[in-house]
Amino acid sequence: MRSVLLSLSIAAVLAAVKAVVLPRVNSAAFSNPKFISSAGGNAYCVTGIINVTVSATNEKILYSGPADNMAATELLVEFSQQNSTVGTRINGGPTVVTGTYGIFSKLCVPAKASAAANVQTVQFLTHGGTLDNTYWDLAPGYSYIDAAAVAGYATFSYDRLGTGMSDHPDPIQVVQVGVQVEVAHVLVQGLRAAHFGGWSFQKVVGVGHSLGTGLTQGVTTKYPKDFDAVILTGTSAYFGSVSIGVASTAQQIANTDPSGRFAGLANGYFTPAPVPQAIQFAFYRYPHFVQSIFNSNLKTYQTNALGETFTLASAYVPSAAFTGPVDVVDGQNDFFYCGGDCTFPTNQAAVVQPVFYPAASAGSQSYLVPDAGHNINAHFAAPQAFAQMLAFLKTNAIT
Repeated sequence: MRSVLLSLSIAAVLAAVKAVVLPRVNSAAFSNPKFISSAGGNAYCVTGIINVTVSATNEKILYSGPADNMAATELLVEFSQQNSTVGTRINGGPTVVTGTYGIFSKLCVPAKASAAANVQTVQFLTHGGTLDNTYWDLAPGYSYIDAAAVAGYATFSYDRLGTGMSDHPDPIQVVQVGVQVEVAHVLVQGLRAAHFGGWSFQKVVGVGHSLGTGLTQGVTTKYPKDFDAVILTGTSAYFGSVSIGVASTAQQIANTDPSGRFAGLANGYFTPAPVPQAIQFAFYRYPHFVQSIFNSNLKTYQTNALGETFTLASAYVPSAAFTGPVDVVDGQNDFFYCGGDCTFPTNQAAVVQPVFYPAASAGSQSYLVPDAGHNINAHFAAPQAFAQMLAFLKTNAIT
């Protein structure tokens, strides 16, 4: 009898511990689900594929893709040159694209059930080009997902269509800004309606990085009520050094990458060359980054789709109807969007809100992360960036 009671007591204790440590998150809407912890263990997550059906107005592009890497390089040269006519030459007018696509997604809530029970806001994280969802959860101390969980927020990160473990449809006719904005919109609506993981959220914050910032801006332009606030990282209103940044990565047709990771993809998917100097020049500021994260980046860089490249400019227009607060966060030495110095000739982060968000609320902010390049989250100052981003939300009563 005593042994039975002891067994029951142990079982009760284990059940109580589990209830305290693990919040109630389930696999609703996720296929092939897995339950994992964030890099630092502060968040409990469900991952898997969410099927998203969209109908979008894309651009009919009069181009089928480069035959080889020499043709790919020439395409980028002509697209980037002064007085380029590539954009107008390949524009076949609007076309409607409809489809259902598998999107690899990751919903995380604070690991402690007591903290998770009070979550009202989810941050919707959209990564940049050549990256995937792991940009938001790189390593202990360099995980925005961890930092957000400690501050009481849920996060939803995903691999953009055509990237990582998400579907890779036609990279020219399908993977364009139009479709990407609709994918994000459907996911945001699902978060508000408790379609994913058994959680519903009162508020959604759009957080983007680089190309992901462009897509976040695209959402606020077409669907200004989707986000209660936006945090835009790795961006500016200056695009003069973007072509140099792209050139520095020595883009190649992804299926020719020596790793073999992208075998079978169409020629319209590009990826950086696996050369340390190329990755460093474009995305990092030496010696202020974590070497192990840099080394991992060299092995895990992802794809870009030509359709996104051709249509990305359409995302960078004023979101005149968005009235929430805007936070713009740049690495002070971001080369892509600041030519390496975001203080010249003025604070480039501070310029973004008045240019692109003229109706943003008075609680809008900007921040330059010291000693950081384009990929802020991989730099030693990342925790400072995270702290500013989360303080911005608290200041604007988004909790």
